[in-house]
Amino acid sequence: MQSTNYTTVHFLRGRQTTDANSQVVFTSIFPGWYSGRATHIHVHVYSASGTSLKVTQIAFREGTGAALAAVAGYAKSMTGYTTNKNDNVFSDDTAGLQLATVTGSTAAGFQLAFTLAVPA
Repeated sequence: MQSTNYTTVHFLRGRQTTDANSQVVFTSIFPGWYSGRATHIHVHVYSASGTSLKVTQIAFREGTGAALAAVAGYAKSMTGYTTNKNDNVFSDDTAGLQLATVTGSTAAGFQLAFTLAVPA
């Protein structure tokens, strides 16, 4: 898909191939946040031939009981955190298509579920 093979480079980027049910599972860290952006994950979906089919970002629920609150911004705290409603990407759709479902705990780990419609 590109001239450089990045599959062996480890800088929080990954590539997965879907299974027969068009699903993918992977293990990662809980993403951090930086000034001006809410916590998010970037997603880029390609066809088997390398055609770009979908580019999007995944947001996280906020508030009491949410994974984001449990993680509490790591040692950084949530001071200065940009909320989904104030994020330049998620502000138009915070309760809709870009919001992940997260279950679990800091002790047991978290599981993120997200359904993404991709054109055929």
